[in-house]
Amino acid sequence: MKLIESPPPEKSKAPAVDGAFDIMQALVQSTYPLSLTEIADRVNMPVASCHRIINALLRRGLVVQDLQRRKSYCMGATLFQMASAAYFQQPIVPLFHSIADVLKNELHQAVNLSVLAGSHTLVVAHVPWPFAQSHGIYVGLSNVLHRTAAGKAMMSMHPLAIQKQYWETYIADSGQELEAWLHELAEVKRVGYALTQTETLAGVFTLAAPVLNRRGEPLAAMAVCFDTQRDIRAMATPLIQATWQLSARLG
Repeated sequence: MKLIESPPPEKSKAPAVDGAFDIMQALVQSTYPLSLTEIADRVNMPVASCHRIINALLRRGLVVQDLQRRKSYCMGATLFQMASAAYFQQPIVPLFHSIADVLKNELHQAVNLSVLAGSHTLVVAHVPWPFAQSHGIYVGLSNVLHRTAAGKAMMSMHPLAIQKQYWETYIADSGQELEAWLHELAEVKRVGYALTQTETLAGVFTLAAPVLNRRGEPLAAMAVCFDTQRDIRAMATPLIQATWQLSARLG
């Protein structure tokens, strides 16, 4: 029997852009500055092509030459400045911190804030509780919307048409029926919070509630992580009240 050959990988339509991203990712993941040859090896790129892209990144300040290791490169300040600008443009973040400080003392758990980034959730703020584990939550953490409590909490407040469109685009091939997806979101909306089990950590759950604007549209979600020994009812009420308070301050 003739084996079916796997299709060749799709050729990039913007190789320079992909190459720049691969180079920056290699530098971010490295614990020390990399030489041109080391970068080319890590991204599987010809040295000449790698050199042209690095020169472009150098001109933009995204990559800089290291002062200690000769002819080596590391990430520049521009990337941090761009990320910081996007972070501080979220008007909800400074209002969140004061409310989360009170909530963490009441629940004895870290509190985080997520927003929608396309089909993903993105953690934009995190207030830790010093005597509780972070459960792997940090600013910048992103995950697929339907796999997170924060994502489901926000999606539950969207119109039915958007919920169906999301299912058709991102969930239909996974095996979950549309009716099950819509029923889950309806239940989240009814009780005011979403509860999910963390995929990467056994026995860890996430509880999230949506933050709304004055028109009832979801802007973000506040969430806490906890183990199975926690009383959900005792945590859900303060969390929902905190999201109401944050929504009211946003106006």
